[in-house]
Amino acid sequence: MTFSTARRPKLMRVLVLCALPFTAWIPTVRAADDTARFSGSWTTSFPANGQTVTILSVHDTAGYRNFVVAPTGNVPAGSGSFSAANGKYATSADAPNDAGSYRFLDNDTVACTNAAGQMLTWKRYKASGGTLASALPAQSGNSTAISQPAPETPNARAPAYGPSLPPATNAAIAAFNRKDYQSAWSNFMVAAEAGDSEAQAGVGAMLFEHLNPPGSGYYAQCEKWLLASANQGNTKGMVFLARFYYARATAVVGPLNPDTSMSRRDAPMSQRTNVINPESTALFAKARDWFERASAKGDIYAMGNLATMLDAGIGGPKDGARAAQLRTRVKAGPDADFAQRASTDTERSAIIGLWQAGHYTDAVQAATGPAQHGDARAQALLAQAYYEGTGADRNYATAFAWAQKSAAQNDRDGLYYLGMAYYEALGAPRNLTLARQNLARSAKLGKTVAMQKLSDIYYLTCRPVPSYAPNGDYLLSQCPSVDLLSDQW
Repeated sequence: MTFSTARRPKLMRVLVLCALPFTAWIPTVRAADDTARFSGSWTTSFPANGQTVTILSVHDTAGYRNFVVAPTGNVPAGSGSFSAANGKYATSADAPNDAGSYRFLDNDTVACTNAAGQMLTWKRYKASGGTLASALPAQSGNSTAISQPAPETPNARAPAYGPSLPPATNAAIAAFNRKDYQSAWSNFMVAAEAGDSEAQAGVGAMLFEHLNPPGSGYYAQCEKWLLASANQGNTKGMVFLARFYYARATAVVGPLNPDTSMSRRDAPMSQRTNVINPESTALFAKARDWFERASAKGDIYAMGNLATMLDAGIGGPKDGARAAQLRTRVKAGPDADFAQRASTDTERSAIIGLWQAGHYTDAVQAATGPAQHGDARAQALLAQAYYEGTGADRNYATAFAWAQKSAAQNDRDGLYYLGMAYYEALGAPRNLTLARQNLARSAKLGKTVAMQKLSDIYYLTCRPVPSYAPNGDYLLSQCPSVDLLSDQW
């Protein structure tokens, strides 16, 4: 998405300037051009403004495209040229991300630092593909303590062949089902420009899920096509449009989250409580409105999403009774898998929704009961809330206690905050061994930001090996390559 200076969310500006283009940990001597080695999709996560931000970076011959991964969609956050050779990279981004150094730990892991010394570790993302709604990872476990997205993501596959559809639309559907996204895009576009609502939904959905070919369009354009489809009464267009507005709303909330840097550890509670923002409120209301319209047409995916918003009171007032009625209809629908996801542990889904919407105090209050009754994910959310001072007064001892309870049930988020307590000596004495053990368990369960912290520990504890340039000049002492999840370092 291209933001104007006046409207671009603050977090987006900070990320583009500080963390998005590839950065590297340790310079190393390589006698090769590595630009092609970066081709593909990469992800990394890091804490920012009270949340863990996950970035998807797509590299190809045209350069890079970056996205902030949100639970219901991915928000563009910069693009440009990229080159890498001999352990150094260069981009067209603003300083300090216009240059830096890199070091491959293996073919699927690259450790990087930019010109300002900011460090990140990137992992190669290997998409499984197959559906318009599941082509990219939700990464929800890295955006909140409770690792489940809200609202529920519909399993919206490409539409089936329809004799009443234009030939180009049917050709696009066939191409999409065989994962030929270039042909699918071309045919969807032909029919969409001719006014076919199903094709317009297809174009919008491919833009939303970033399945369109490089250079063919950008994320923000999906709103135009989905609106065109939805205004013709197409339920697929309505559902994806609602998801687009929900994703935009959570992206707007993100920059408003409290700063968790050491300089703000004692920020007053008024700066760390519920976030009420007119823009995000309006976007959530739009999302709910389009889920309402699609539900009225009998779409079960819209009903499942709407039920979650009704339970949490997002985009409008709470209505638990109506949410239950909608879930009954979802259970009677044809998609048993979605019905199970939409109706399982609805209390937890509402808590997630509250957190994503920036209603942090409400989320903490809602999570307290389940946590006291042993819910590991609710315990992890409380650990995060008390550790970061978000939705509750910062209390490291309380955070540590909840993290212990959650980690004892092998919850990856509880393990992460337990590891962080030992790593930062907040709520517990500093113990890099215990920090490493808990963060490794969290990373093995899929929490990517835990891998970054393992990198921090490794470079604190390894025995550096001197590195020299070909001319004999000393460059830097660096650590040997290791598997960060191994027990051998």
